[in-house]
Amino acid sequence: MVAKVASSGKGSSAGLVNYLEKQERGNWFSEDQSGLVASEVTASLDDNRKNLGRDDDKFYQVVLCPSENELVHIGNDKEKLREYTRTAMEQYAANFGKSIESKDLVWYAKIEQERTHSHRDRSVQQQEQNEGEKKEGPQTHVHIIVSRTENLNRFQERKQSGEIDRKNPLKLSPATNHRGTDKGAVRGGFNRVAFKEAAEKQFDQQFNYDRSLTETFRYANTMQKGDQAERLAMRQEVRKESQIPKQIKEQRQDVGISL
Repeated sequence: MVAKVASSGKGSSAGLVNYLEKQERGNWFSEDQSGLVASEVTASLDDNRKNLGRDDDKFYQVVLCPSENELVHIGNDKEKLREYTRTAMEQYAANFGKSIESKDLVWYAKIEQERTHSHRDRSVQQQEQNEGEKKEGPQTHVHIIVSRTENLNRFQERKQSGEIDRKNPLKLSPATNHRGTDKGAVRGGFNRVAFKEAAEKQFDQQFNYDRSLTETFRYANTMQKGDQAERLAMRQEVRKESQIPKQIKEQRQDVGISL
């Protein structure tokens, strides 16, 4: 499962919302609603940006990209992906360290079933594929647009009930470089690595998915960004994992247990 903060926007969300209508019109969903149309999504996002300056990011795009193995595991089921997206956004909210939940955000998601090759793909650079060609195999993934400002309606309700005493709504940026800080002007933060790992773990728990080490974000991140010693240690860990089934089989055979 690849979970990433893909982009941000400083103006209206209309451009991104309309772009994400390219495969299917409507059928947006949120924390507690389904079957929404583009105009509803744009209006809700654009109305939820109090205390943001002209040059501030107004919204962010989060993308959840299951692997082919993960999609096969859940039968490429859109409803299961909707359920998963809602729980993944709970992980997103919790990652800010500000005691908020998904319902304290304004976010809308759209499921797409096709992806195309881009100029960044190695296969395009090596002229094995053409830019814009559809990728083969199951490609279902989820685009989420989330407001930078916390849910203003929910903020007012919590404030009026005395649940919170903050003067202003939270500004929530997953692009911040702060990581769980508890001192200084900025408290909390957003750890993108922790979010990726939490989203992956959530998928495994939610769908009882037995993930091999080579499928983990930890493996991919180590092999891409780790130093030589870290990559070597990871390769050794992979080899050790691959030997476990063989060892179990040999142990059972030694005591005469039929497999």
